[in-house]
Amino acid sequence: MKIILSEKQAERIFKDKVTCDKCEQSWDVENNDKHPYLCHDCGWDSKNKKYNQKELFNFWKKKLSKKEIDEKWSEKYKKSINCSDPKGFSQKAHCQGRKK
Repeated sequence: MKIILSEKQAERIFKDKVTCDKCEQSWDVENNDKHPYLCHDCGWDSKNKKYNQKELFNFWKKKLSKKEIDEKWSEKYKKSINCSDPKGFSQKAHCQGRKK
């Protein structure tokens, strides 16, 4: 009896590669990863077959907290923006944030 496998199926079987059932994102299993079967895009845990939003949040919080946010706009430029007539998407978003 012959069994024919596609290349993707062979990778899943013979390599330590995980593919998310929900968003089809794939990644290699790493030894030092606390949750190797957790999709870092949508939060689906392929091993437990359920969403794990708490661990997804903790992953991104830890990953993003290491990088310092670099402000691109000077204070002078921010003050010069006319929020009654903003130019472009970025200025509109800035004005919406200012209103909040």
